[in-house]
This record gives sequence, C-alpha cells and structure tokens, in this order.
Amino acid sequence: MISNRRKARRPATLIVLAGGSSRRMKRIKAVLPTPDKPLIQHVLNQVEGLFAEVLISVSRGQKYDFLPYLTVEDESEGLGPIAGILSGLRAATHDTCIVIACDIPDIDPAFLANLLEEARGYEIVVPLSGEMKYEPLLAVYKKSVIPKIKSLISAGDFSILSLFPLCRTRFMRVEDASWIRNLNTPKDYNEWMKGRVKDM
Repeated sequence: MISNRRKARRPATLIVLAGGSSRRMKRIKAVLPTPDKPLIQHVLNQVEGLFAEVLISVSRGQKYDFLPYLTVEDESEGLGPIAGILSGLRAATHDTCIVIACDIPDIDPAFLANLLEEARGYEIVVPLSGEMKYEPLLAVYKKSVIPKIKSLISAGDFSILSLFPLCRTRFMRVEDASWIRNLNTPKDYNEWMKGRVKDM
C-alpha cells in the first residue's frame, strides 16, 4: 500500500471513513456501485493529489485492496465514527487531518482548502449549515484531540458532538450546503444515482 505523497499539495492527512455496519443502507456503502467505479473510489478521485497522505479507516477485517492507500482498522468495534476518527488520527503522520465519510459522494476541493485555512489556531473545524446542522464527518481534526477522544470513549460517550466543547473548535458557517449529502439509505443512494445518470 502506498500514499500519494508525490502528488501532494498540502501537508495534511486525509482520513476517509469507510468502516461501520451500514445498517440503514443494508449494504457496505464504500463499494456501492456508481456508473463507473465503487463509491469510495468516486470520492477519492475528487480529492486525488490534494493531500500529502491518504488513510482509509475501516472496521476490523475489512479490505480495500483495490485502493492504493494504507488502511487503518478501528481499535474498538461498535463505537461508531468516533472510533474511525481516533484510529485515523493515531496513524496519521501529519498533525492536521481532514476527515471525510465515504458516503458523502460529492466533494468540493475548494471547500476542503477553506476548512484547512480556518484550522489555524483551532483543533477542530466543523461546517455548520441551516438550523445548527453540524457536519462532523466532513471536518478538520488535529492530533491534539486524541486524548480527549479517548477520555470520552472511556466515559462511554461515543458522540462526536461531545468532543466540540472540550476542544478549540471553530464552526464554519456554510451558506450553500445543498451539495453536502450523506447516502444513508437505499432511497438516498437511488436518488443520487438518478441525478448522476441524468447529468451524464
């Protein structure tokens, strides 16, 4: 497995969350078919070459051998995305990390660049849209939050939102968040796919 260091533009680690049981989708989201590639590859293609390192956060036993990136297994099971963020941060070689869930199919590279710019002086930068709608799985996290995540997990709290008041957190207001969507259910996936086919 290799990272895309030679193409890198920014000294940051991209952590793509591809673990979890996908209960609502009833299929592994990362390998959902798009018109020409698995969903996770579709996501990665949009950010190829932007970061010095790419890690794929996976549940225990998951393999994505078709991807040329290092995979990092969750150290604990059943804790939700916070476990993937923790494992990814521990494995990252850069202090600043951008976390993206693999079920956010449409990524704006300029938006990610803005997130990184906003991270100066902060440990977390989280997009905020609409009526207090946070996007914690499309956000910046720094390695300094690792002890605080571990403390939350030890206390039985697996909510990422509980991490925000414990850290220097910046909430970045997003005026037009219509492009930010999660494919959580078969309906979400089918609607997104219809739009993809229509645009082709």
